[in-house]
Amino acid sequence: MKKITLLVLAFVGAISQAQVSTVAATSFEEPDVNTGMYTDTGDANTQHVLISNAGEPIINFVGTNEIGFNANYVPYDTPDVGLTDGDFVGVTDFTGNVGMFTDGANGYQLSDTDGTMTVEFDIVDFSGYINTTVKVDYHINDTGYEGDGTVNESGSDRMRIYVRDLTNMTEIDILNTTGSDINDLMIENTWITGLASVPANIQAQLVIEVRLNSGSEALTIDNILFEGEAVVATPQLEITEIFSGQAGTDLTADWFEIKNTGTVAYVAATDGDLFYDDESADPTTADAVQGITEIQPGATAIVLVTGDTSDITTFTNIWSQVIDLTGIQIGNTDGAGLGAGGDTVVLWLGDPATTRPIATGIYPDTAANDGQSYDVELSAFSVVGNANGAVETIELGGANSDVPNIGSPGNGLPATPLAFINFDTAYISVSEDAGLATVTLSISDTPTTNATIDVSLVAGGTALEGTDFTFAIVQTVIFPAGSNADQSFTIPLLNNTDDNSDVFFVVQAENATNASVGTNDLFSVYILDDDTVVPVGDSSQLDANFLTSYTVDEDGTAEIVAYDPINQQLFVVNAATINILDFNDPSNVSQIDFADITPVGASAQSVAVNGNLLAIAIANNDETGNGFVAFSDTLGNETPVIVEVGVLPDMLTFTPDETKLLVANEGQPNNDYTIDPEGTISIIDVSGGLSAIDQSNVTSVNFNAYNGQEVMLNANGIRVYGPNANASQDFEPEYIAISDDSATAYVALQENNAYAIIDIETATVIDIKTFGLKDHSFPQNSLDTSDETDFIFNASWPIKGMYMPDAIAFYSVGGVDYIVTANEGDAREYDAFEEEVNISDLNLNTTVFSTSEILNLGSNLGALNFSSASGDSDGDGFYEELHVFGGRSFSIFEAATGTLIYDSGNDFEVITAADPILGGIFNASNANNNPKNRSDNKGPEPEGVLVKEIDGEFYAFILLERIGGVMIYNVTDPAAPQYLQYINNREATPGGTEMGDLGPEGLVYVSAEESTTGTAYLVVANEVSATLSIISLDNVVLGTQDFIVTNNGFKIYPNPSNGTVFFNTPDTYMVYDMLGREIVKLKNVASMNTASMTAGTYIIKNSQGATQKLLVK
Repeated sequence: MKKITLLVLAFVGAISQAQVSTVAATSFEEPDVNTGMYTDTGDANTQHVLISNAGEPIINFVGTNEIGFNANYVPYDTPDVGLTDGDFVGVTDFTGNVGMFTDGANGYQLSDTDGTMTVEFDIVDFSGYINTTVKVDYHINDTGYEGDGTVNESGSDRMRIYVRDLTNMTEIDILNTTGSDINDLMIENTWITGLASVPANIQAQLVIEVRLNSGSEALTIDNILFEGEAVVATPQLEITEIFSGQAGTDLTADWFEIKNTGTVAYVAATDGDLFYDDESADPTTADAVQGITEIQPGATAIVLVTGDTSDITTFTNIWSQVIDLTGIQIGNTDGAGLGAGGDTVVLWLGDPATTRPIATGIYPDTAANDGQSYDVELSAFSVVGNANGAVETIELGGANSDVPNIGSPGNGLPATPLAFINFDTAYISVSEDAGLATVTLSISDTPTTNATIDVSLVAGGTALEGTDFTFAIVQTVIFPAGSNADQSFTIPLLNNTDDNSDVFFVVQAENATNASVGTNDLFSVYILDDDTVVPVGDSSQLDANFLTSYTVDEDGTAEIVAYDPINQQLFVVNAATINILDFNDPSNVSQIDFADITPVGASAQSVAVNGNLLAIAIANNDETGNGFVAFSDTLGNETPVIVEVGVLPDMLTFTPDETKLLVANEGQPNNDYTIDPEGTISIIDVSGGLSAIDQSNVTSVNFNAYNGQEVMLNANGIRVYGPNANASQDFEPEYIAISDDSATAYVALQENNAYAIIDIETATVIDIKTFGLKDHSFPQNSLDTSDETDFIFNASWPIKGMYMPDAIAFYSVGGVDYIVTANEGDAREYDAFEEEVNISDLNLNTTVFSTSEILNLGSNLGALNFSSASGDSDGDGFYEELHVFGGRSFSIFEAATGTLIYDSGNDFEVITAADPILGGIFNASNANNNPKNRSDNKGPEPEGVLVKEIDGEFYAFILLERIGGVMIYNVTDPAAPQYLQYINNREATPGGTEMGDLGPEGLVYVSAEESTTGTAYLVVANEVSATLSIISLDNVVLGTQDFIVTNNGFKIYPNPSNGTVFFNTPDTYMVYDMLGREIVKLKNVASMNTASMTAGTYIIKNSQGATQKLLVK
């Protein structure tokens, strides 16, 4: 026997597979059967398509339910009779050769073809099928066959059944007898099922070729089946984008994006739930995804990693502003959070315990890409405008609320934004008596349908609904379709006659329909009290008037001023120079000389005069090294004496008994806080005069006894808070006031909001008292806190001011000692430590501050400077109190106890606001004319204070460092001071160039007795403009009642006289008329000529204050 090639899988019977389906088939049952022989009407010598002739078997057929077929004829190479001899081919029900057909009553027989007959069946599309096969049952008649079929001649019989793969252009045999004698194959006289396995998704065609030359040689076929397993399409889910949060405050929960890249939808109800885990990929801890019911082919879904479903609303609100989330399902899973250092999203379909993950998404460390999602498809962090349409959010997150999120969640299409509805401005101010406040909203685009928005009252304002205004129900504002016009409504205001602080309320836009709520969704109405009582002055008491201004140094400064009454000289601190000025004519001050202190130290800090003794405080060139005090006589004739004192001697003053000089050594740290010197007070004995002063006369007073008591001190309101500082280092003496009996010194510790009481005789600290806190929630302590508004809003707030005075002064009334404070306020600002912050930098105790969002508005407290060093009393990181710097006032405390007797409250801001000239630059700084420039930082900033007894009354003179000028009060009754006058010499054009006297820092009082004119003066040193303001107190003049004519001290002769008068002792003599006016001053003389003097009575006074009466004839 010859070997044959037979690529057939033969099956006996049928194997049923549930997933196998019939794609196409025929058992030849559909064609009509005509029993008989077939006679070809074509040319036996020519290849041609056979024709189904009437009354003969069907050769060609177009099926309806079964596949069709057609037959072709190719003659022998040596033509023979062809199909003209009545051979049987075509569809038949004749079973004489086969016994019975394998399916149905019909089959297809090919016999005695006398050439090659080819039957081609209809092409079958196997698209969408796998494990595809073609089956055919065939029967070969048992007879004698000739030849091996290798030549196309009679006597070379051949049968071939095969499948054409029209997709790949190949042929797959089921039966092929070529090269063999059919008799040798032992396949005759039985039905055989031939099978060919073919590739999936092809176009297949069954072909049968037969070459026979005898009526007994026949091939019969039946039951042709094209079968395959239909591809059951499943959703192809992939992780395409991951967001693992951002540094600081997250805008949204962590999230990831799932995309269906397949051709069928994922449907949770039929496909099963999705489950999630992170890189641990632990099926036992994986969590179900909630809220995702289906994902259509090509669609995406978002999964938030959170157990809080409200986070879905947050996500939607934030992202829908910039990206179209229409139709995007957003779900959540309470699974493991995604790490910023890189992580993996693992996804299961169905129970993780019985299935394997279907998708994973990996992302790297996000540190360098804060706020950006990781696009798994692009293998890169998202950037705006990438291939997937990434955008950035309008909302900002992060520690400073300045970082957007960038990504393309959902379909990556930009949002088709709704029109935004906003308040047209963030606030309005309206007088209490206006009757109505108008609220206006605007819409960004013209709506196609009516758009609405609700306006509701928000908690947190200081105005009371029903008392200050009426807003009982939510207001719904309608923007009609087709119009983008602004819409307004009014809120009634309720007037009263009480002097209260200004108040405000806030409304919010919410619940928009057919529009979105814009970013300007809060609107504040500031109601300005029309009953504010402005203190009424009384100029008749002192009649203070600005006289003139003197420029000390156009390129320098003028910080502290001292007066030499003997020589009528002014000494002015000008950085590294002391300028010496002639004050004989107050309206025409001139420079006499100057002293350079750089051979001693870095800069002059303060200056004081006592009789003929001049003292200058000098800082060391090394900022943390001990400073110095230089002594000299006021005329500079004697050799100066220099002694060493503490670090940074910032202020010095003589005792009233003229025996001692006290120095406040501030002891500030260096910038990096690696060195923090102790604050001290130096007491220098000057009782022996200049020549007797040396280092042995210096005694240092420190605060070492308080080291270790820092917790107790803080608990008592005495702030000790410098980094790693003990009490001695943290206390920074700023200013000294001394009791009238020269026994006690009161030392301001400004940054510590306290003062020390020192026994001068024993050079010891007796006690430390806190100045306490000023409650700005009271109407009398109202203040303007914002530099972002264009109106003055003098309001009460839930904040407290640390008095923190710079200068202090002493006086005694009725046997009780008092100290008067200029409540400036001061923050520590160093490279290594800065306590000054905004409210947004503080974590507030929400029980105390339940409406921090309202407080944080820039028009409220958002710009105001607060201290981070105090206010968190229990140390839990949440502030129960908000502390601001300074009191914007002056205060009177009982010196021994620290009891507050009086505070000027809001006087300074009320008075300056109402000033007809300076009100236009309310709270301007000393470096600009911008209104409200300092409202967010200490306001007018009281800097200096001086108290003087004048004609039995006590007067306080308070300097305002920022707006400038001097406030004058009568403080004879410490519990009820009386405002008198405000004097300020500066240019006051809003927004103009700052000019005039700017930045008052120090002042000195020149009594009528000590002046050359018999009129008292204030001399104010203005640091920024480097000028002196000369202010005359025109009701404080020297009259004859101020002289007590004595009969001792010196003699005048002849007296009366109309010529030369002689004095028994050379000295400096002042001559006054009977009105107290100085006529002439004579220095170091023993005689004077009266010839030019008008006849009358005069008073002569020597340098010691002794007086004699002179009669000129």
